Amino acid sequence: FWLKEAFSPEGYRLCLRPRRSNLIPHSAMKLFLTAFCAGAHAANPVSKVLELLGSLQSKIVKEGEAEQEQYEKFVHFCQQGAKQLQRELNDSADRKAQLEAAVEKSSSDIESDEASIGELSESISTAEGDLTEAEKVRAKQHADYSSRDAELSETIDTINRAIRALKKSSFAQTNAQSIGRVSEALEALIQAGSIAGSDRARLQALMQSSEDAQDHVMVQSHKGLDAVIEVFEDMLEKAETQKGEATKEETKQAHSHTMLVSSLKNKIKNSNKELNDTKHHKAAAEEDKATAEGDLAETTKDADADNSELASLQTDCMVKASDHEASVEGRNEELKALDAAKKIIEEKTGGATDRAYSLLQVKSKASSEDYSDVIDNLKALSRKSNDFSLALLTSQISTTVKTASSSGADPFAKVKGLIENMIQRLLDDAKKEADQKAYCDKEMSETKQKKEEHEEDIEHLSGKMRKAESSIARLTAEIAELESDLGHIASMQRDMDANRAAEHADYEAQSSDYKQGIDGIQMAIKVLKEYYGKSSLLQQPAVGTHSSADGESTGIIGMLEVAESDFTKLLAEVESDEKESEKYYEETTQENKVATAEKKTALKFKGKEQAETKSELEELTGDRDSEQSELDAVLDYYSKVKKQCVAKPEPYEERKRRREAEMEGLKNALDILEGNAMAFLQVNRFRKH
Repeated sequence: FWLKEAFSPEGYRLCLRPRRSNLIPHSAMKLFLTAFCAGAHAANPVSKVLELLGSLQSKIVKEGEAEQEQYEKFVHFCQQGAKQLQRELNDSADRKAQLEAAVEKSSSDIESDEASIGELSESISTAEGDLTEAEKVRAKQHADYSSRDAELSETIDTINRAIRALKKSSFAQTNAQSIGRVSEALEALIQAGSIAGSDRARLQALMQSSEDAQDHVMVQSHKGLDAVIEVFEDMLEKAETQKGEATKEETKQAHSHTMLVSSLKNKIKNSNKELNDTKHHKAAAEEDKATAEGDLAETTKDADADNSELASLQTDCMVKASDHEASVEGRNEELKALDAAKKIIEEKTGGATDRAYSLLQVKSKASSEDYSDVIDNLKALSRKSNDFSLALLTSQISTTVKTASSSGADPFAKVKGLIENMIQRLLDDAKKEADQKAYCDKEMSETKQKKEEHEEDIEHLSGKMRKAESSIARLTAEIAELESDLGHIASMQRDMDANRAAEHADYEAQSSDYKQGIDGIQMAIKVLKEYYGKSSLLQQPAVGTHSSADGESTGIIGMLEVAESDFTKLLAEVESDEKESEKYYEETTQENKVATAEKKTALKFKGKEQAETKSELEELTGDRDSEQSELDAVLDYYSKVKKQCVAKPEPYEERKRRREAEMEGLKNALDILEGNAMAFLQVNRFRKH
């Protein structure tokens, strides 16, 4: 409405007669017409519309740029948020895989331990049962031996007494009394349980002979006595042999029992130790499993939350992107419509505008006081802003006014042109600096964002590299320890092999010596007993000739029997030590084999893990180097941008404030010049044809 009124004939007449402004009913209209009349020389309704359309287009473009900047920040937020959440999801996936593997391993260990516990418990129970049964068997064996030994001892004693009694009797002394003693001895031997069946028959025959001898005491009785002594000595030898064999068997059984009991007790002890270790290992595996399952549940929960947050973020970002796309499309359509309107106005109204407003002329005249005010204001403004351009403009205006005053010309147009040119230059500088600031803000922001992204990626990769390096160092130490353990086990096994070979060789030598000694003693005892046993049956002659040393032989044979017993005992001890050493060697060798197999398996897997970790470290190193190269390029560009945008002697805001003050001062100068100007309008009347 105001625009229509301003361009009406009455509005132009008001410009011609400003003193009649009291006829304008509206104060806002007065202000508008004042501004309009001041620029009526350079504007018309059509050009004003085009100017307003251009301003509106600029405003829409500026708003679009601001919205685009906000949208780019939001896109960056979406990208960074999605990247961070995806990184957390990847870490959660890795952690989840590790925890699932830990749970599976713990479950496998628990299952294996439970099977081992069952087997060990059964083995311990069986060993304890075998130990109890072995004690029972040994007790019965010892009881049988004791009974048999007592019976044989009694038989030997009886035979010895009978032999001594018979040897003391001579042919002349053979009478019913001596034959009666023989009969009693025979009766006792027949009743003895240790006498074999054949010997028992022979004794019964002798018993019959002794009964017949009571009625026939003749020379033949001497022959019967020799036969009895011979039978007794034969029986004595057999009884002593049986007693020795029984003693050897007892010693052997005792040794076997000792070895068996020692083996069973060691087995029970080792099995109990292994059982306790397995139970502790199972408890530790159950604890590890519970911990891993708890961590797995927490990791899964966090991963689900991250997935939900990522889905929500993606949805929000897609909605925002759709809204932004619609906004950009609407803004483009609006700009397209405004541009079409401008194009139509420019193309269709050019002739009419020229005809209607071609005769619009403005003539102005300002007083010398006005020029003085303008010059004074510009001087003050130039001093305040310390701007050489303003000082130069003030000097040019002052020179122009002085020159015009001396020549009588009107300096108004030239002065106004100088001021308007200065204003336009300031506007151009402002636009240039505004464009430069927008460029700087955009480049600085984007470059800083890229810098932070690369630094964050490098830090993330460096963290993974540190973790990989730590794992490699740990695996290297563990591999070195395993290799050292394997070397120690191999060295220990070699020493054991050598020691075992030496021990076995020593056992072979000792065993051979003791066996040979026992055989020799037994042969010597047999020879002595055969000789002295026979010589005792000979009739002692009346003349002094050689006689056998029966008394000394008994002592010698006794000492030989003691030596035989010692050799037998030492042989049993040597054999026991050999079996114990062999058993310990075999058990330790088996343990070393198991330990070697376990450590080789662990070494294999740790070597594989180390190789995979080294490969991962190489990839991480390559990725980090690539990121570092990109960061170096970004930093180099960032340094160049900062030189353009930051290294300024005066901040942009300060320059903008100063420039706005200068423009305001220049506009005030124009107002002073135009405030007292007389405008003339000659409007071409439409002629009717």
